[in-house]
Amino acid sequence: MTRRVELDWLRVLLFALLVPFHVAIGFVDWGVNIYGFVNDHLAGNGMKFFIYWSHSWRLPSLFLIAGLGTWFLTGKGTGIRFIGLRLLRLLTPLVFATAILNVFGGYAIALMNGDAAGLGSFWWKWLTEPDPRQVLHLWFLISLALYTLLCWPAFVFRKRLAEAAPQPRFLLATLLISSAAAVVLLKPYAPALTGDNYQFVLYLIFFLGGYLIGADHRRVLDWVRRYAWWLLGSAVALFIVKAALLALALIDDVDTGLALAAGGWIPRGLHPPRTTVFSIVEAATAWSWCLAAMGLAGRFLVSPGGILPELNRAVFPFYVLHFPLTLVGLSVAAKYPAPWGAEFILLVIFVYAGTWALWRLLDQLGPIAFLVGGKPRAPVASKPN
Repeated sequence: MTRRVELDWLRVLLFALLVPFHVAIGFVDWGVNIYGFVNDHLAGNGMKFFIYWSHSWRLPSLFLIAGLGTWFLTGKGTGIRFIGLRLLRLLTPLVFATAILNVFGGYAIALMNGDAAGLGSFWWKWLTEPDPRQVLHLWFLISLALYTLLCWPAFVFRKRLAEAAPQPRFLLATLLISSAAAVVLLKPYAPALTGDNYQFVLYLIFFLGGYLIGADHRRVLDWVRRYAWWLLGSAVALFIVKAALLALALIDDVDTGLALAAGGWIPRGLHPPRTTVFSIVEAATAWSWCLAAMGLAGRFLVSPGGILPELNRAVFPFYVLHFPLTLVGLSVAAKYPAPWGAEFILLVIFVYAGTWALWRLLDQLGPIAFLVGGKPRAPVASKPN
């Protein structure tokens, strides 16, 4: 089965976006609710806008690409062996990184809050008093493992799904309607941040949607490529509408506006305006940006390039390794009175370079690289004499 180069490039770029996104959270005031601390000099509304824009579609696109990738993986089989190997590949880095790597991020947070003594004692407590929050960014792997199990029955009918694939526009419309229904029906009852509550169902739809797109990927990818500019225009327009609706709600009442953004307004007795419209626009915005990104990748990212295979191998380990470095870097930067823009740029460079260096080191250690999601290089076909 031929690899789709544009999907490989898109996957690389989406995971690369994680670094500026996660660094940016440390430079906005509400980042303290997520990391437990923020930088001493904060960015303005432009940074908040970047975070809000990227968060509107970044995670949906990652689950969509994961579903597409799963389609190609199941071409080799869908039985117990496939499920076992897939769960092993997802859960091994989860356990290892939570116990060994994330402790450094947790220690950075504790130091910034005055809650830590020595690293050794903190690490012992980390291991002997486990807390679900210790997984940090790795909740994504938990969701992927659960989605893989939940969608396993669909994998079994892989051939039939390919034979019965509807027209791309009908498939995409069905996925959009399903996503909108999930947000409209579930978001009012509980807030979500890390793939929980209504997001769990929403991201499941994107994952399964990616798999169904994979069943007819040639036609769907050709369709989004042909309509890439229309999709991009729709994505921009929808995001403007979404941002405007949220801004109006925040102007009317901050707490109500925040509840509209995060979810869970009914248990709190809040009544945000235009909740149904906002929820539908939220789902439509996510799908529009995801499809526009795939369409633009199909137009401009079709060259394999000499570095793509290495970048593709590095994506999973890069994801596992980057976040503890991000938290450590942010905790150090917060102690020095420098312009936030300079610190932001230096931190992004530090995390990219540090993560790449760690991955290259682990990649030289053979099977140990598997602990952070690494896999061996594909054998190079020998040239005939």
